[in-house]
Amino acid sequence: MDTTENSDGATEPPGKVKSVAATILGEFFDVLQAEEGLEEVTPRLRKVVLEDGVFAEPSIRAALFPDAS
Repeated sequence: MDTTENSDGATEPPGKVKSVAATILGEFFDVLQAEEGLEEVTPRLRKVVLEDGVFAEPSIRAALFPDAS
């Protein structure tokens, strides 16, 4: 069993790896952004889903329809 460690002593933080779901959703939002009429909605929806990680219906509805109360 090889238990050798990094000999230079550098401790780099692990890079952020995108999950498969985040990659697929990112591509979906890129396509959605190109659709006519969705240019303003897509950035808000992308933030709610990808950055905030919220999939709850009220949050999605608020991102899609910000003027509705």
